[in-house]
Amino acid sequence: MNAALKTGLLALMSLIFASGAQAETRHPQRVVSINLCSDVLALELAEPGTVKSVFRVAADPEDSPVADLARNLPLNNATAEEILSYKPDLVLAHRYSSPFTLSLLARAHVPVVQVSEGESFDEIRDNIRRVAAALGQIEKGEAWIARFDARLAASARPSLAHAPRAVIYQDLGGAAAANTILGELLTHAGFENVVKASSSGGFVNLTIEELIDKRPDFVAVGIYRAHEPSLAHEVLEHPALRVYVAKYARAIDLPAKLWTCGTPFVTEIADRLAAARDAFDVAGTH
Repeated sequence: MNAALKTGLLALMSLIFASGAQAETRHPQRVVSINLCSDVLALELAEPGTVKSVFRVAADPEDSPVADLARNLPLNNATAEEILSYKPDLVLAHRYSSPFTLSLLARAHVPVVQVSEGESFDEIRDNIRRVAAALGQIEKGEAWIARFDARLAASARPSLAHAPRAVIYQDLGGAAAANTILGELLTHAGFENVVKASSSGGFVNLTIEELIDKRPDFVAVGIYRAHEPSLAHEVLEHPALRVYVAKYARAIDLPAKLWTCGTPFVTEIADRLAAARDAFDVAGTH
């Protein structure tokens, strides 16, 4: 083989190898997210400019902890027609996103990655890793998990035999069961949740009478659009609840946008609960 031919073959092989390596490491360039919970992860992890659209509530500061990041992005209603108009090379969705929409995306050969509810710290980590891998941002995802774990470690409080009894109560009388992310946060901060694990998970409906009968020492109130009057919010203004808290318990507010989706933003809830738990210890020393 003459030197010129050999040089040409080596150059061609180098070009093929470089092209293959580029194809393997190419990150999605047209990402569409169709659920607030996937929006949060996408906007924190994706390369700038690669997220082309997010779900319609992502830019609302009452709903979204990443509203600033979503403000200038096109918003969608999670319909297949809208999604396909962006010619996405990746769609991020929730496990409860419309099966019909997901089916149409599959038929159009659009890659879809779904996140779960994030009902535990482990699920939050899993969601980050799943989305980070899909976006080609594994190192960025692991760095976010490291920050998440560090903040959790700082807010952890021991579970003592006579821990303050607590409840997280929200609109319509929903109380967070032990097997939810809010329940895990209560335990993490050293409280005893008066609402035990529910077979259906999620929130357990409690009337004001039932809540008071449980005699909580601490009431954390989930606040969502408190400045907008609604029948759903009226239960939180019930006179009996106000009197009970004033006489027998402590209370704080927890903005719903920090916990509606199980993401690392729940560490802000953990910090507030830990501070509230510390206040019980300080009061006990006087």
